[in-house]
Amino acid sequence: MHPAFANSGKEAGLEIWRVEEFEPVPYPKNKYGKFYEGDSYIILNTKQSKSKSLSWDVHFWLGSQTSADEAGAAAILTVQLDDILNGAPVQHREVQDHESQLFLSYFKDGVRYEQGGIGSGFKNVQINAEGEKRLFQVKGKRNVRVRQVNLSVSSMNKGDCFILDAGSKIFVYVGMQAKRVEKLKAISAANQIRDQDHNGRAKVDIIDEHSSNADIDEFFTILGSGSPDDVPDESIAEEDGVFESSDEKSVTLYKVTDDSGSVKIDSVASKPLKQELLDTRDCFILDTGSGIYVWVGKEATQKEKTEAMNKATEFLKLKKYPAWTQVHRIVQGAESAPFKQYFATWKDTGATHTRLIRSAMGYSSDDSDVEFDDALVESLKKSGGRALGFMPDQGKGEIVRLIQFVEVPDEDEVRRTEVPLPLPDQLLLGFASYAIQYDFIQPDGNKSSVLYAWRGTKAGSPSFDEAVKVCMQIGDDLDAVVVTTIQGHEPRHFLKMFKGELITSYTGAPSEPILFRVSGTDETDVRANEVEADSSSLASDDVFALVKIAQKKVYIWVGLAASEFEKSMAETRIGKFWPSFENELVQEGAEPDDFWDDLNGEGIYDRTMGKNSYPILEPRLFHCRILVSGRIKVEEVPDFQQDDLDVDDVMLLDGGDEIYVWIGSGTTEEERNGVFDMARKYIKTEPSSRTIETATIILIKQGIEPKCFKRMFPEWNDEAWKLRPTYDEVLKNFLETNITAEENSAL
Repeated sequence: MHPAFANSGKEAGLEIWRVEEFEPVPYPKNKYGKFYEGDSYIILNTKQSKSKSLSWDVHFWLGSQTSADEAGAAAILTVQLDDILNGAPVQHREVQDHESQLFLSYFKDGVRYEQGGIGSGFKNVQINAEGEKRLFQVKGKRNVRVRQVNLSVSSMNKGDCFILDAGSKIFVYVGMQAKRVEKLKAISAANQIRDQDHNGRAKVDIIDEHSSNADIDEFFTILGSGSPDDVPDESIAEEDGVFESSDEKSVTLYKVTDDSGSVKIDSVASKPLKQELLDTRDCFILDTGSGIYVWVGKEATQKEKTEAMNKATEFLKLKKYPAWTQVHRIVQGAESAPFKQYFATWKDTGATHTRLIRSAMGYSSDDSDVEFDDALVESLKKSGGRALGFMPDQGKGEIVRLIQFVEVPDEDEVRRTEVPLPLPDQLLLGFASYAIQYDFIQPDGNKSSVLYAWRGTKAGSPSFDEAVKVCMQIGDDLDAVVVTTIQGHEPRHFLKMFKGELITSYTGAPSEPILFRVSGTDETDVRANEVEADSSSLASDDVFALVKIAQKKVYIWVGLAASEFEKSMAETRIGKFWPSFENELVQEGAEPDDFWDDLNGEGIYDRTMGKNSYPILEPRLFHCRILVSGRIKVEEVPDFQQDDLDVDDVMLLDGGDEIYVWIGSGTTEEERNGVFDMARKYIKTEPSSRTIETATIILIKQGIEPKCFKRMFPEWNDEAWKLRPTYDEVLKNFLETNITAEENSAL
């Protein structure tokens, strides 16, 4: 064990070492966040759960000017640190300017890159008013990078904030188009420069719309060029983090094994991937096309464990990927949600402990010890797909408005019809879209509404777009949650809203035969959904009703994994529509010939004993922005808290098939109008097996968050929005503090 790592990782917190002459040297805590371009660093973050157990992330950071030898030393030392912690940490390879959001999240005032380094003989010289001037660009909203740029007005733009360090005086120039969080982050970064580089003795001034002409002139005089009118508009140049990728991006799994005596890499499979491909006796490399994961099996040999990360680095060269491509090493049993999303099937040990499940069951985030058996979890998934958590009530309210939208054949028109209520037969037609207003009473006695935009399988985009538009209009008037959903993939709450009597049919007057899939877990979430009358539509985990109108007969087909309850409900629900028809029970594997004749012959269908092997992942939060070019930038927020919800932007909370889109009060009209497009683009480009057709999108506005959304967060405070200070309040407090500090310095 290297003595520098003694007692490391024993307590929650951040520890950093700089590699100096190939040795790890503890980095002063007052310099955390400041990295030299010519150096390499090792960063260990230790987290402690509510149960007091520890987990670790270890990063080795490579500056853009670091030497190959020093970078190699950092990687080797990281392995040593990993060994001290019994191989449990998740390892990450980080490269300057391309760090992961997890890495950046450790430094609340941002990371700052300084020129030079130990290996280059760099010495940190105190800067004074007569010395070197430096201009920094503050880039980012949540996690900030502070980069030194050329000392010129041409290096600036109206969309970002800039810091001019003139020694005894530091200026923060606030771009006209910068938002609240960006301004606050820039002030924090300037304070850090003052404290780290000037021992707290420099004065920090803010240059914004409140500044006097004299202060503005002073800034540009010290800068040495330009005026406010010369500052360029916000750049349309985009960062590497822009979330835009090919729908068909190659995802390939490789095995790393030393069975032959030497370590070899062999291709195993391409997308779609299954968890069963991972062998506990080996290591694997998952190439996602944009990043690399190294998976280490618990029974892999020491040689495989040691070589896996090196092989992944070599893999970058073999594939001709950029040197900054992120590489993450994870161990079996501690897989992250971003890793698991690349697998079409995944079953976790302990998956029932997730916040998502607790939210679905109505437990708060504090109920960390609550456990649920597998049968209950499978029941949840069957009754609501992956959209488990959206349950504003138990369906005891009522549908108060139902509007049908149907495209008129051969005409560029969508016919809108108000459907009389109560809805007779609880029937929705698959060639139409609907806007549905549901009212219910909250526990506190207040009335609330949910607006559903429902799209039938055979409905076109124009009718659905109209349904969404109307739902958003009504939702704005009522301050209500808006949900979009697709026939056959409705969330639990939608089914309960129809009291378990929902039937969805393609036409309402179909040609025979007609095939319905009947599923549910109790009388309030049963639904009968028409599917294609073909044997490929069958599945062993449900009951199907084959309706033969001419013969006045119904075959009730019972899959091997279907429940007695579902069989009973099929007879009841279908019998309500065709009460005079004869029912014949058909067990899977004992079908009469004419049953298959009506379904185009016995074919291949889903015979798995339980369709619900897809992963139920921890909720994941993403920060969404529309860039100047119109493209959408999406960044994940690791270990998210309520405070990470940016009131100036749109946030996306991914809970499986259930996608929450949260709209901050400070968003622009363009952003508000584009929220569903943001969600659809996210679904289209992220790597899991779900599609736009299967996902439920839930639109909520700041201040009207439902409990099921709040439960996804470790803690939630309804008063937080009122307590969050405005930029002007922060600025006033800063100026008062700055004056006091200046007076103390003079003493």
